[in-house]
Amino acid sequence: MRELIVKNISIGDELLIGQVVNTNAAWLGEHLAEAGFQLDSVLTIGDSEQAILKAFQACMDADLVLVTGGLGPTADDITKPTVCKFFDTELEFCQAAYDNVVALFERRGFQMSERNRGQAMLPKSCQYIPNTYGTAPCMWLEKQDTVFVFMPGVPFEMKGIFTDELLPRIQARFHALPYEKRVVMTTGIGESFLADRIKEWEESLPDFLSLAYLPQYGMVRLRLSGRHEDAALLHATLDNEINKLEKLIHDYIFSLEDQPIERTVFDILINKGMTFATAESCTGGNIAHVFTLIPESSAVFKGSAVTYANPTKTKVLGVPSETIASYGVVSQQVVECMARGVCDLMEADFGVATTGVAGPEGGTEENPVGTVWIGVASANGVVSKRFNFGKDRENVINRATIAAYEMLRQQIIG
Repeated sequence: MRELIVKNISIGDELLIGQVVNTNAAWLGEHLAEAGFQLDSVLTIGDSEQAILKAFQACMDADLVLVTGGLGPTADDITKPTVCKFFDTELEFCQAAYDNVVALFERRGFQMSERNRGQAMLPKSCQYIPNTYGTAPCMWLEKQDTVFVFMPGVPFEMKGIFTDELLPRIQARFHALPYEKRVVMTTGIGESFLADRIKEWEESLPDFLSLAYLPQYGMVRLRLSGRHEDAALLHATLDNEINKLEKLIHDYIFSLEDQPIERTVFDILINKGMTFATAESCTGGNIAHVFTLIPESSAVFKGSAVTYANPTKTKVLGVPSETIASYGVVSQQVVECMARGVCDLMEADFGVATTGVAGPEGGTEENPVGTVWIGVASANGVVSKRFNFGKDRENVINRATIAAYEMLRQQIIG
């Protein structure tokens, strides 16, 4: 059976000039894949009739074209008139669309304007699909053997319409191959080294499976996914291949769930009934910040001391001023004092500390920009390690955060 061709057209000048990031395309790609459909390509264009018509024509080889954006009430939203030209139809008043706009304004307590009444003018040949999330209409049109679906560009509206209304219609119209994926989260090894280590395994994968390397600050996410008519065979094959992969890179895996490392640490601490606290200098509270995004993190997180200035390290954490004077603030001796100090101060099972040079200035020959010391204290003592995370300040902070959590994880599991 021929694989369905699905394309996305994202309309909006704001997308082309970088004013708005096109998150809609990424979201559609992910959710289409989970439903068993493969997004073939994404075409991002501006708000011009010529660009829109050209894009429509270029997608006529597809089975399904999902179009986002250009459906608002303002003058730059020209998608509907252009749709009429392409599909050889005209705009007409749609009572259902009008009633939806009126109901939305009433719920929000606003007076509807004549401009918003124009939202109810739709191409005569379209199938209107309700948008209970906003005023922009959702439209389904067909030309030859290609289905075009038009959705608003506002992300929460697009997501709501797609989930509630469009996906069931798409699944009823088109055949989807069963899809499944596995995610392996790794840290402590670079992408190229990881690829070398699993090269033979990757080359022996069945042809219906594919592996993607998704690197980010200090981590590499491996996504193994596939499609197959036999869902049971697909599931069993994925299990078997992940078992092989685990044996090859066990030392670098921190989770077999698609989650950040701080969530993994949270789960381990909850299971063990243990707590931790942080003392941060160069990371400026980022270690605490990402952890407190987790619901119920207070069950295991005692608190944080952002001791950026040297006197604060001494006053709050008890780091001796002579230690700072003798060894320098970016040193093993200072980070270990900080880790022990916050562990005692917060009465936590573990204390995590960072001190370093995040840059872009302030480096020395001994401690160039990017140098970070990380320490983890517990009843068993203190472990510490020196890193260099490069010259970009944001990169240094984020990579130090991940490295700190990996050191903490290793200490918790023994």
